[in-house]
Amino acid sequence: MAFKIYQGDTVVVEGESPLEITGIDPNTSIESGEYKAVRVEDDRESEPVDVPAFTTRLIEVEGVSLAPRSSSAETGEEGNRQLNATVSPSEANNPAVSYVIAPEADGLSVSDGGRISWSENTPAGEYTTTVSTDDGGHTDTHVLTLTEPEPEPGEEDNNE
Repeated sequence: MAFKIYQGDTVVVEGESPLEITGIDPNTSIESGEYKAVRVEDDRESEPVDVPAFTTRLIEVEGVSLAPRSSSAETGEEGNRQLNATVSPSEANNPAVSYVIAPEADGLSVSDGGRISWSENTPAGEYTTTVSTDDGGHTDTHVLTLTEPEPEPGEEDNNE
């Protein structure tokens, strides 16, 4: 048996039961009567019936991924890398994330927007940035490797 759901004079969905109304923002309260349902039989519609009040479902975060996953640079010069966090699903209600970097080091930081910055004084080493979702605490990581610069050909070690 076929049904139609109307919002005002506009059919928003039709087909076999159960029907799903789409295109409404998540976590939205809909009042009784804003939508009406009719049964369709032999191309005739029944009297409209109010769809009861409902609230659209929350869409929870299921995961997060960082790009790039790793990067490297040489010490002795300041620099930065922009990390991009992708929260899934893309329509999640609360896609907010936060970043932390460890271990702590001189001149090393990560911004609220995922930009890692280091100064010329940041020592060589591996530094892990972790992104965490506010909803669900999902995480992913990026590893920054800072290495000592290679000596120029012909340079000698003067520390003898």
